[in-house]
Amino acid sequence: MAVFDVAIVGGGPAGLSAALTARVHNKSVVLFEAAGFGDKLRRASKINNIPGIMTISGIDFMENLLEQTLSYEPVIVKERVQSVFIGEPFTLMTADNVFQAKSVILATGVAMSKTVPGERALLGRGVSYCASCDGHFFEDKDIAVYINTLAYQQDVELLASLAKNMNLYIGGALQLPREWLDTLPASVVVHKKAIVQSVEGEKAVTAIHTNEGMKTVDGVFFLRDTYPPENLVEGVILDGNSVAVNRHMETNFKGLFAAGDVVGTPLQVAKAVGEGQMAAFSAVAYAAGY
Repeated sequence: MAVFDVAIVGGGPAGLSAALTARVHNKSVVLFEAAGFGDKLRRASKINNIPGIMTISGIDFMENLLEQTLSYEPVIVKERVQSVFIGEPFTLMTADNVFQAKSVILATGVAMSKTVPGERALLGRGVSYCASCDGHFFEDKDIAVYINTLAYQQDVELLASLAKNMNLYIGGALQLPREWLDTLPASVVVHKKAIVQSVEGEKAVTAIHTNEGMKTVDGVFFLRDTYPPENLVEGVILDGNSVAVNRHMETNFKGLFAAGDVVGTPLQVAKAVGEGQMAAFSAVAYAAGY
């Protein structure tokens, strides 16, 4: 298996800046982005606080940065990283593939979705964020799945094929294609505009409570747009809800760096780009001495 010099999780301003910088230094780079490069920033109609740029739309800024980064030919993987395992090298797992890298930069952005009561307490005891990791534990069982992004359709299909019965809760304004929903087995019950209020259970999950009431289940999968970074990398130290880093953007694990909104406020484009570059400098140096 090929071992990349730098693996970057997230394709927003920080992630693209890191990829660009690492490639300028002639390091092999793999960048993971499943939901669209800078998807949140693209929604900004006007940005006027980037030094040197009077005014620019979010979509124009991201297209410029993406074009510049792609010109240096990093490897782009349009899959969501579900787990990062610490080691020499690091191992990154998606739903379908496994990758290895000498260093890793987390540029996943801010976790927009808050956890619900019971979610963290029952993590690993019926609550999961990873279909491919934990789905087989729920074969022929009753489960609930919450989804708020198109990036997880394949995960839903996997869980539907394993579970005895599945309640699929579609969050917020997400519109899943009708033709795709029609392909799901009859054991899947779809709930639109769902609001998950809590996960119930003491030693293990017993039920999920939503705006539609209570359902008895054996497990709950939260397939969110983003999720807390400590669930991506077990043992990473946080500062509040953000990844704690030093001035070199390094976490408590050697060779694991973080940049952008995931390391905290201010949530500014210029800050994210600068931190992505700093993290790349540090990752390049770490990989060189590997």
